[in-house]
Amino acid sequence: MKLKLINFLYVFCVITVVLLNCNIFAQTSFKENVTVGIQAGYAVITGYYSNSLNNGLNSGFFSIVPLTDLFLLNGVLAYNRFSLAQSSNSSMQSFGITIAPSLYYVLPYNATIYAGAGVSLQYYTLSAIKTDAYDSTTKTGFLINAGIAKTLFERTLLIAECMYHLTELSHTYFQTTVFSLKAGYQFALHKPDYYISQEAEKNAVREQTIKKLYTAAMDYVQKKDHVHALETFKQVLSLKPDHKGSLQYVTLLSQAQEHYNAALLLIKQGKDFDALPLLAASSQYIAEASIDYKNLQDKLKQQIPELQQKAIEAFNSKDYDKCITIMNTVLLIDPDNTVAKGYIVRSQRIKETIQKLQ
Repeated sequence: MKLKLINFLYVFCVITVVLLNCNIFAQTSFKENVTVGIQAGYAVITGYYSNSLNNGLNSGFFSIVPLTDLFLLNGVLAYNRFSLAQSSNSSMQSFGITIAPSLYYVLPYNATIYAGAGVSLQYYTLSAIKTDAYDSTTKTGFLINAGIAKTLFERTLLIAECMYHLTELSHTYFQTTVFSLKAGYQFALHKPDYYISQEAEKNAVREQTIKKLYTAAMDYVQKKDHVHALETFKQVLSLKPDHKGSLQYVTLLSQAQEHYNAALLLIKQGKDFDALPLLAASSQYIAEASIDYKNLQDKLKQQIPELQQKAIEAFNSKDYDKCITIMNTVLLIDPDNTVAKGYIVRSQRIKETIQKLQ
């Protein structure tokens, strides 16, 4: 009997490993499907009756009904047969119904695991062939079970399950551990049109959520709250990874943060003029950058006459590129400076004329 148990446990473990590693044709899903099928197993007796009864065989029918995305109801109608240890001509049989609410979870390998606890109603019979003696009783019991399921073909499941069962028999606990293999077929709970409408409804809700999130993100952009804007745009992308507006603003906001960090470092190093264009770019999206940019503008305004003089000298020396560069710096300090604007326009026109004559 011990050899039979070892062989069965070996087969049970091998099949469980195969379920985890085999390639499948469809994903296991208890959700939206009712599973019905047959089972066969080996029942190991533990505790008080392990010396008076031999381990037995188990067979029956099962059904799995999903209740929510996480819960299912596992029902079994099973038959067990145990021979008496001291008399091969005598046996105990049980006919039982078990119901076990269970949690289930889909693993990364497209396998589904479940575990739960429930109750049973068992009808036990004890018979002796030689003496025609017969006795019977009905008992309730408690059980816990766990299993792993995987789809072998479309809508066809193979399940490996272990169940511990406890009931009272003749004022003593009768304990069994059943290792069973199950094969079942899945039936859809609804017609295809239902799933199509459900998917359409989900898509509509998702699009509405995306619209609200994108509007909120743009409000953050207007307020120059780059942290919340970036977080909200990323929420949009989690729902719709190819959302063009969100992709664009995530890039712009990330660059603005990089420019702002670089500008702060340059200011610490005393390179105010190098920090100007970076602060100007990041001030469009970052409130703190706007404040620092304004402070730097006020600090450098006193140097505008000197910058203008250098730019005019470059213009008179026909170094129009240098003139344009210096005057652009002036505009970063004073965006309304008419002198800088005028010299930039004149320098650009002269450059265009020269290019046409060449």
